[in-house]
Amino acid sequence: MALSFKRASLVAQVADAIRAEIRNGTWREWIPSERELSRSLHVSRNTCRFALHTLSRDGLIEPLQGRGNRVKRTVRGAASTVARRANSVGVIVPEVLGKLRPRNSLVIEELQAELYDMQVRLQLHSSSAYYAKNPRRALEKLVEKNRHDCWVLILTHRPLQHWFMQQEIPCVVSGSIYPDIVLPSMDYDFRAVCRHAVGKLLALGHRRLVFINRQSRAAGDLESETGFYEAIKGTSYQGVEGRVVYHNDDRESIPPLIKQLFKSSARPPTGLIVANSFCYLSVVSSLARLGLRVPEDVSLISRDDDPFLNYIDPDPARYVDDVNNLAHKLMSLIRSVLDGGAAKRDAVRIVPHFSVGKSTRKI
Repeated sequence: MALSFKRASLVAQVADAIRAEIRNGTWREWIPSERELSRSLHVSRNTCRFALHTLSRDGLIEPLQGRGNRVKRTVRGAASTVARRANSVGVIVPEVLGKLRPRNSLVIEELQAELYDMQVRLQLHSSSAYYAKNPRRALEKLVEKNRHDCWVLILTHRPLQHWFMQQEIPCVVSGSIYPDIVLPSMDYDFRAVCRHAVGKLLALGHRRLVFINRQSRAAGDLESETGFYEAIKGTSYQGVEGRVVYHNDDRESIPPLIKQLFKSSARPPTGLIVANSFCYLSVVSSLARLGLRVPEDVSLISRDDDPFLNYIDPDPARYVDDVNNLAHKLMSLIRSVLDGGAAKRDAVRIVPHFSVGKSTRKI
C-alpha cells in the first residue's frame, strides 16, 4: 500500500488508501491495527486513528471494543464480487527490529523487491507477543485479521513454528526448524559449518576449542552444537578438548564469560568459534581488555557473517554467502506456495564459503 501526497489532507489520503485496499479485497474481515497502518504508510498513529474514524462514519468498518476494526459484511460481499484479492505475503519479525541482524534486514529488502516485481504485496508484522512462550492467542488474532497467501517466519522459536504447523497455514521458515517440526525452511547448514570450523582449527594445531553459543539456542544453534561435537568426537588427533559455553546475546554477558575461560582456567582454550557476529565484536574487545591478542594468543572464527565485519582488524575468519543467493533460495519456496498453495516440506540448506581471514594462526 502506498500514498501519493496530493492537496487533500493527509487523513483523507490515508482513508482513501485504506478504502482502496478494502475494495480490492486485501482486507476482507479485519483492518490492521493503528500501529501496523502507521508503519506501512509512514504516518502517525493519530492520523491513522482519524482516518479509521472517517471510514467508520462512512459505514465501511465497525470498531469492536478490544478486537479492532472489522470490515462490514455488506462491504466484504461487494469487494469479493468486484475484485480478486491481490496476492500478499506476511513476514513475522520480533517487536524490536533492532535485534535483526543486518543480513536479515537485507534479505527482507531483497524479498520485497522481488515480490514487487511479481505484483505481490509484502507486509511486516512485528510484535514480541508472537515470540512469547505461548503465542497462540496473539497468532490467532494476527491470522484472523490479516489474510496472506504465504507467511514468512523469521527468527522463530519452537512454539511459533509448532503453531503454524498445527494450523496447516501456508508458510515458509526463514531459518532452521526444530527436529519435531515439519515445515518448508531455508537456512545455512550450521551443522556442516561448525564441523568445518573445528577441522580448520585442528589442522592449525589447536587442541583446546570452545564454541561460544547463544543461551536461547534456536534451532540453528542446536544444529551448530551437533556439528561441533561431531567434529570433536570424530577427529583422529590426540588430546583434543572441546566444550560449549553460552552467552545471552548481549554485550554484558560476554566479558565475564571470556574472563572465566582465560583467567579462571588452568587450561584456557586456544581456539574459539563464536555464534552471532555482534557477539564476535564483544569477544574481540573482551580479549583485548585481558591483554590477549588475536590471533597471536587465541584464534577466532565467526560462524556468521555481516557487512560490518569487513571493518575489523584482523579480518575475521568467517562463513560468507551472498545475500542475493539467500533471498533467491527463500523466494523459490515462497513462489511455490504462491503458485500452488504448498511447498515441499524440506529443509533447504546452503553451505556458505569459508573466508580464511587473519584471525587464526598455526601453533
